[in-house]
Amino acid sequence: MSAAGRDYLTAMLDVLVYENVLVAWRRMPPGEYLVVSHEGEEFRLTTREAEMWAQGAFAVYLALVDQRRITPRIPGDTAQN
Repeated sequence: MSAAGRDYLTAMLDVLVYENVLVAWRRMPPGEYLVVSHEGEEFRLTTREAEMWAQGAFAVYLALVDQRRITPRIPGDTAQN
């Protein structure tokens, strides 16, 4: 995975943690990621699996925001829903 791709994946995972979709994540050697859900489940994923999982979770998160079912916590977002 390129450095830009890794940065993109880590940024998505960071946003999912910040927005309270995930509890935590961390990079595991060699080329794996550990993702922790709110149910306490730990998922050990390859880089490719982590990319697909994060993209899917992010798509669901954005769909819920679009439907105004949840309000994002992103700093500086002053828009009133």
